[in-house]
Amino acid sequence: MSSPIRAATTAEIELARRLAPVIRFCDNEPFLPGRVGISVLTEPCRSPSAALDITFGPGIAKVVEYAIWWDWDIQHLYELEHIWLKLDADDQVVAVEASAHGGIFPMVLENGSLPREAGRVTLASAPGKHAFSATPEGQLPAAKLTALCCQELAGRDTILVNDMFRTALDGLTAEDHRAVKRYLQARAFLPSVHFNQRFDLSSVEFSSWADLVAWIPGRVRTVLAEVRQQQPLLKAVFLDSGDTLVNEATEVFDAEGYVIEAGLIPGALEMISALTGEGYRLALVADGRVRSFATILGGHGIEPHFHAQVISEAEGCEKPDARMFQKAMSSLGLAESDAKDIVMVGNHLERDIGGANRLGIVSIWQSWSKKRSHIPANEDEVPRYTIRTPGELPTLLEEIERQMARCHMNPIKPAA
Repeated sequence: MSSPIRAATTAEIELARRLAPVIRFCDNEPFLPGRVGISVLTEPCRSPSAALDITFGPGIAKVVEYAIWWDWDIQHLYELEHIWLKLDADDQVVAVEASAHGGIFPMVLENGSLPREAGRVTLASAPGKHAFSATPEGQLPAAKLTALCCQELAGRDTILVNDMFRTALDGLTAEDHRAVKRYLQARAFLPSVHFNQRFDLSSVEFSSWADLVAWIPGRVRTVLAEVRQQQPLLKAVFLDSGDTLVNEATEVFDAEGYVIEAGLIPGALEMISALTGEGYRLALVADGRVRSFATILGGHGIEPHFHAQVISEAEGCEKPDARMFQKAMSSLGLAESDAKDIVMVGNHLERDIGGANRLGIVSIWQSWSKKRSHIPANEDEVPRYTIRTPGELPTLLEEIERQMARCHMNPIKPAA
């Protein structure tokens, strides 16, 4: 089947608006449709806006396709779902189909009649996900999965980039995707079991599908820009090396005292790769000799992941000296006022934790090594967070950013 390319006429768009369905959402659905693209089909063909075949049965003269746009699905930025009204020669609705989870399904009641309320085609939409069913009861078989998507799996798919818009959305960064994920995670919700929120689809802007598809890439970028402006993220992750990434017990030195070989702590390389994949900006902040770090970290393929390296030999000072952390900030274009949005991960309570705390940097102590004290000598050495192994860091950073997002959405008001 081929897809028609003719744009809907003004008269066809008005017909679609007149016949537009009503959608029943759960009572606490946060995301409602924003725009509709119309196609009017006069013969069996591939949908202009979905990878689905539209069929004609006896008595069907035309099919009105509603490509319904949402800025948000609970799991990703932007969403298209579809309703198809099948009309006879008198423009009366004789059949209804709608999309759900990538498929096309007939919308009929148990007695075989069409789902109508007060003469209007009325369908139910899955909480957060927007898949259609003829009635709210039709959402029950997938209710547990829907609740999982709206809670634990919120934001999982970040920015949806399908083949239709892949070229137009080129250039998105890992940090863009992470910002969207945190935005949606902060809006996770437990869906209501009641579907009393009625939405008249005719109340939003209607256009031809051709106009909608041309508008979508710009809309995605506009929404993303709004998210990037308002969604707080960590601005940098500072990492120590010895017994944080590198197992100091495996270090081999040459005659001049340079480290020529050392193994990584289990999970360190995977942790670095995970943080890079999420778009975190990484800085090495470590005491030692420049050549040693180049040999060890370069040999394990870690060095290229760092956006900056601050090494005591080159700086003429060691942690907890504030200059080490300040140099890392300036190297990344950050100021001391950004400290609250930076984390420092290290194994040394005095040097890593104390140095970070005194500048207001979020301190994370990695307790994997037993080589040094695990007891803070003073309040400055008490870490904000503790992890045991490198593999725990990505999950902790996610939780920190989720806390940042929730605080941004619901700031604590000062007492009167």
